[in-house]
Amino acid sequence: MSTKINVRSPFYLNLTEPVRPLPAFTCGIADIKNLSIDQQGQITEPTLRYGFVDSITSTDGDFSNGRFATVSTATARTLTIRILIPSTGFSNLADVYIDCDQTVTQPALITSQPTPEDPPVSCTGGPTTSGSIPSQTLDSGGDSTTIDLSSYFTQGSEAIAGYSIYNPGVIVNASVSGNTLTLSSNASGGTTTVYISAYDNAANSCTATQSVSVTVNTTETFACINNGINAIQGGSIAQDGTITNPNSVGTINFISETEGGSAITSYPANTTGSDRSVTLWFNITAPGGYVNAGSAINCSLTFTQPSDLPTFTCAIANLSGQRIATNGSISKGTASEGTISDWSPKDFDPVSTATSRSVTFYVTPPASGYSNSGGSDISCSVTITQPADLPTCGTNSFYISAGVSSPSNFCDQVYSVSSAIASTGNIYGLGSIVCKSNSPFNGRNLYYAVAVSPVDVGPNYGSFIIWQIDNNGVILDVRESNCKGTAGDSVQL
Repeated sequence: MSTKINVRSPFYLNLTEPVRPLPAFTCGIADIKNLSIDQQGQITEPTLRYGFVDSITSTDGDFSNGRFATVSTATARTLTIRILIPSTGFSNLADVYIDCDQTVTQPALITSQPTPEDPPVSCTGGPTTSGSIPSQTLDSGGDSTTIDLSSYFTQGSEAIAGYSIYNPGVIVNASVSGNTLTLSSNASGGTTTVYISAYDNAANSCTATQSVSVTVNTTETFACINNGINAIQGGSIAQDGTITNPNSVGTINFISETEGGSAITSYPANTTGSDRSVTLWFNITAPGGYVNAGSAINCSLTFTQPSDLPTFTCAIANLSGQRIATNGSISKGTASEGTISDWSPKDFDPVSTATSRSVTFYVTPPASGYSNSGGSDISCSVTITQPADLPTCGTNSFYISAGVSSPSNFCDQVYSVSSAIASTGNIYGLGSIVCKSNSPFNGRNLYYAVAVSPVDVGPNYGSFIIWQIDNNGVILDVRESNCKGTAGDSVQL
């Protein structure tokens, strides 16, 4: 929706079309679902609302080659799902990925109960494996192969109903149609393992799992940039120096502060009070499929290490309620955080016309929580309108509506202009003083629809006048608006 604005001299507007801020991509937005582990310890790849699964890992001791060992009792497993951030629409795109921890229970695999004291059977029968699927080699760039899974699984008492696939990484694509597994390569080289689990529809039936190692060959040499893609992406360094490794198709062997330098496991904590740039080097073993597979290269990545504590600033202090009376005395108001300790100047001489004043307030930072806590006061400049030293209240009668934060709000619904006020000027009286109940009206810098008699304003009600009134009752802005059934055209007078 656009708004046409006409401006009358001597006032000028310099407006910028507002831009909706982008949200950060989070685990909640990714919305991980359908993540499970079967009796064989095989992970079922989850579905996501947004993003793409890059890898699934676990720190559990029996997690190896992308799967867990079987267990005799149901066991809670902690999985870390690394999700690639979509290429558009999110503010943290430069982070490349996020890590989301999920807890999933792996069911027990018990196929017999020798004695009553043993755990009860968890599953019986079901498909079984037959031999093993041989390793596969593909060329990069869309090469493919098919495997007849009926040669590697044998049905139990019932026919095999289907297969589930776990394909960690992005080196190959894997899909099943009937008994046919199709593997196809992507653009980059490397080595990965794809897992296939067979199941039937019998009650409490056991599953069976096979794996196939796939190497994708390329004529390229593994380097820090491959086909325009960095060999390492993402990662971070925390304020305390903890390093989170970036993502890489190669194997990160160690980290150093200089190229070829000594290995480090963390970086010094940042106690400087401000963010700093840190460049780290990663020693990476080239994955299989590249010309230099097995050799090591060094690649650098620059991170922003956050400061230990934020700096207390005027924006955080968030001063409000500062006022200047007609006699020039200053009301210090309040601060959202910190304490206002002083201000300068202390007061002003009375004025015959409304006058803009700049007052410096000194704010003591909170005792803790900021890098400058316990330090000197910060100075914050606030511009305040000092009302004219005229008769406190005028005799011109008007009616105003409830206050709103933006003139366009009056075009969202119907507003009643019914509250009696008085002004020292006419309806176009910029700088006039508004009173209510014989006292200056605290308008809180909001906008009010105004009329000479009680009326309703809003969509389809025709033209009306809008005032912006400050804390001292001074009219800061006068506008004429005609909503025309939309957000409205506005003319500043």
